[in-house]
Amino acid sequence: MKTKTVLNRFKIGALAVALSFASCQKNEDFDQNPDTIGEQDQFIEKYFLGDRVLIKKEDDGTYSLQGTDARLFEDQLTDTQVPLSDKIAPDAGINAKLGLGGGVRKWTNNTIVYVINGLSQSVRSELQKSMDEWTSKTNVRFKERTNESNYVTISSNGDNCNCGVATLGMNGSRGFIRLGTRTTALVIIHEIGHTLGYIHEQNRSDRDNHIIINFDNIQNGAANQFYKSNSATLLTRDFDIKSTMMYGSYTFSKNGKPTITDLNGNVLPRRQAALSTLDIEGTNKAYPSDGNPPVGTNPCDGIAEWVSGQSYSVGDKVTYRGFLYERDFTRWNRIAECKDTTPSADICEGVNEYSRNNSYTAGDKVTYNGFLYILGTNGRWSNGGRCGS
Repeated sequence: MKTKTVLNRFKIGALAVALSFASCQKNEDFDQNPDTIGEQDQFIEKYFLGDRVLIKKEDDGTYSLQGTDARLFEDQLTDTQVPLSDKIAPDAGINAKLGLGGGVRKWTNNTIVYVINGLSQSVRSELQKSMDEWTSKTNVRFKERTNESNYVTISSNGDNCNCGVATLGMNGSRGFIRLGTRTTALVIIHEIGHTLGYIHEQNRSDRDNHIIINFDNIQNGAANQFYKSNSATLLTRDFDIKSTMMYGSYTFSKNGKPTITDLNGNVLPRRQAALSTLDIEGTNKAYPSDGNPPVGTNPCDGIAEWVSGQSYSVGDKVTYRGFLYERDFTRWNRIAECKDTTPSADICEGVNEYSRNNSYTAGDKVTYNGFLYILGTNGRWSNGGRCGS
């Protein structure tokens, strides 16, 4: 699925071509309105989740990923390849520059905190339908912001289209979803998927076992939209052509012929404003039920110890050296101590938010994306636990 975005049309080492194709073709119910491509130096090569990607810096300081509607921040990208592993120990520290390594962060407490800014009543109605779709079928919840430090701003981009863009994952106060003036739930459900940390389904590393990408039918310069990610977390257990994160068969067609078909050459089902069965299963795996234990019980009861060399998925919980950890997209988050719980003060109270402009020394504490971090003598931050506990 493709919502409106500034499209990064180019081939490595070659000047990009201008695009003028705008479509709402056949099984596409959303808009594609590519802008004219400028100079080659607009395009940057970086690494994201261990993969080499091509990005373009937007006017708001974010980066469009391969020309898609998914937007990244600078601290989610690296200049060199940083290997990712789903087998690292839970207490492995992270580099002194928090966020380094192409990280995507899941929302704490399964809750997307949001602020609405300037949406029309019709788009607000479609937004509510989209939120209801997620909350009625998954463990994801939405909360309008009061004083939370982590939230996403949902606003209008001012364009007369059924379109949108969204940042990937929880990004402190910087995250956003931007929608056109005619945007429907078909698009908004998809953009919420990006906010939850999911990339497009057709970018899965195993996609060639399930679909055919017809590159001859793709608009000039748009082939980068169909890149394959070897490291990104998969939303669905199996490849899912019905996923809300899946492109339609005619997305970016230059000639009215399908850009994506199944292995038999058939076009994919028409996109729906709904989560698929595998979308629901995958989200509830990545965002499991909170299951907060009652006061006076041990939050680690029934949770297995971390096993060296074993692979873990987003949402998995383990115990390790007396603490409960939950797997995030690229790291472990320490959730609680393995002991009977009693009411206590917020561990983050009085601790300042991390700032990339500050210098820190061993022993310093900061908050970052809803967690407390402590800088060690080795120059790495250790997760001190979830704020609010």
